[in-house]
Amino acid sequence: MGQPFSPTPRANADASPAGWLGRLLFAAALLAALGSVNPVQAFTGAGRQGDVGTEIRCLALNIYFEARSEPDLGKHAVGHVVMNRVIDPRYPGTVCAVIRQGEEGRRHRCQFSWRCDGQSDKPTDTRAWEKSKLIAHYVYWGFSQDPTHGALWYHADYVRPSWRKALLRGPEIGRHIFYLKGVSETRTAAWN
Repeated sequence: MGQPFSPTPRANADASPAGWLGRLLFAAALLAALGSVNPVQAFTGAGRQGDVGTEIRCLALNIYFEARSEPDLGKHAVGHVVMNRVIDPRYPGTVCAVIRQGEEGRRHRCQFSWRCDGQSDKPTDTRAWEKSKLIAHYVYWGFSQDPTHGALWYHADYVRPSWRKALLRGPEIGRHIFYLKGVSETRTAAWN
């Protein structure tokens, strides 16, 4: 007989983020091989995908710089906005292209402010960077439900951009307010 199930890891099991990440990637590959999941095509469509490692790194950087001080749900939400844009035909078809959109020589015109704020784009908080990478994997491979319900836009709760008036206000998660396709803020009662 085998060992009884234990919810705690074995003493020799690798509990580091890298160990968990390896098991997560193995599970994703196994599900894809079994035909249960085709995560990249589900998000990007056939023929529109970038290099997976690069795409996940771009997503992790965006989560880190846009939401590192947010609760985990807020980090997932920011990641899902990127993935929602990847599948929307109005946006580029890869994660990195979505994140870099608008930075072509125009300071402060980027879709994500950290991309053209003039600051370093190198993570300095090791713990937050590791968490961002882990969440990026979960979001990219479809192991995370979208807490924004399909939002394509968001902003911090301490700013009031004019474009928000043309969209349907969605959930508020952490310090971010998310927006969906729509034309009225008056239909927000369901989110609050």
